[in-house]
Amino acid sequence: MAVRPTYGKEALAVVGENVKEFGGRVRSYQSHFKITGDEAVRRVAQYDPKMKALYESDPFGPVNIIGVQPAPAVANITVPAWTPEVHESLAVSQIANILFNLPRDEFGYNTLDQARWALKPYPDAVDRAAGDTMDARARAEIHIQGMPGSVSENYPRAIEAAWRRFPALKDLEVGRISSQGLRELLPQILIRD
Repeated sequence: MAVRPTYGKEALAVVGENVKEFGGRVRSYQSHFKITGDEAVRRVAQYDPKMKALYESDPFGPVNIIGVQPAPAVANITVPAWTPEVHESLAVSQIANILFNLPRDEFGYNTLDQARWALKPYPDAVDRAAGDTMDARARAEIHIQGMPGSVSENYPRAIEAAWRRFPALKDLEVGRISSQGLRELLPQILIRD
């Protein structure tokens, strides 16, 4: 004969009786042994198999598993790759792509003749790259010298100061390609005369 499981009111009544009995035993253990509530709960659950089952199955009660350490917390954090802002003009990037893809000698240097030959079909790109770099240097000159007023007021003086500071870059702007001009345009380039 199969045992019929209890549902609804009957199940609630059984659970309620067990909870009352468990609570009564905990209070009596506390008063008899003069111990804390947590210690009384542990002792009641430890010495009575029925109460132990109730204690372990209580979804709101404490769960104490002795001898097993919880797994350490592990976080799965994904950090996107850092992409710096690009402050160079497109023309400077184009010139850099042309020059850095040239074949180099055993020390990593290019020759000036290689650079001139590679840039010969792109005079407008060289002019734009030199002009954009000179513009950036002129704006930096305004801030370096701390010129009062607006950028448009100070730009003529700043561009003249930048031309004096970077004469080879000015020559590059008018089409005279030199190794110093290319170094001023792209400081990381390795080039020999």
